Amino acid sequence: MTQASSQSLDSTSFSDEGSWSGLLFPGAGEMTGRMILRSVPRSRVYVGDRCSEREGAARAARVCRRFVVANELRTMVTTTFARWVSVGGAVEKMTLLMRRCRYGRDAFPFLWTLERGGERGRVHGHLLVPVSYGALVEECWPHGHVDVMVGDDGWTALRDMAGYVAKDFDSPLLGSQRYRIPKGFQPEAVKIEARSRDLLVVEAEAQMGSQAAVAHHGALGVSASWEA
Repeated sequence: MTQASSQSLDSTSFSDEGSWSGLLFPGAGEMTGRMILRSVPRSRVYVGDRCSEREGAARAARVCRRFVVANELRTMVTTTFARWVSVGGAVEKMTLLMRRCRYGRDAFPFLWTLERGGERGRVHGHLLVPVSYGALVEECWPHGHVDVMVGDDGWTALRDMAGYVAKDFDSPLLGSQRYRIPKGFQPEAVKIEARSRDLLVVEAEAQMGSQAAVAHHGALGVSASWEA
């Protein structure tokens, strides 16, 4: 890893004054925001390789979580392979599975990823779908055992399921994409702005119609979430 050639950005030097911008995802019950920095010399900011991997995994986990919550993907299907299969082979079979499930039917939201087992390192799949599609996925999977689990109602349970699926995003088998989803089901994002971090949360709460259940404040960023 290349050593940093200059000092990193010191976020403690910023106050809460200035403009703040955020994205509110009403269907997912989440908001993230940041201070708008007028000028930050690129030479002063250094991100190492490992840090970039973690940031990429965290970003993918956030997108995954919002997608799962907004589309109420409450059923988790774990697909296994009776015979050893390579990652490429597993991708082909999971892709074909979704084609079978969608054949002759309207499009529906789903999310899937691949993971290695802890003991023998064999590849298996995790798929999140709406409750009414769990039996269909099980019926369409011919390659091994299928485990179907229906989660509880509410955004907290959905976030937990999304978190389980995303737990290995920092060592993904699918490369930088990390998971697969269909087009047309991304949650709506509403841009909001305010003069301070706290006012950004207030604006988000006004648009959600209720107080945030959790809010995290940082020097340069803020996030909030709601419960269904």
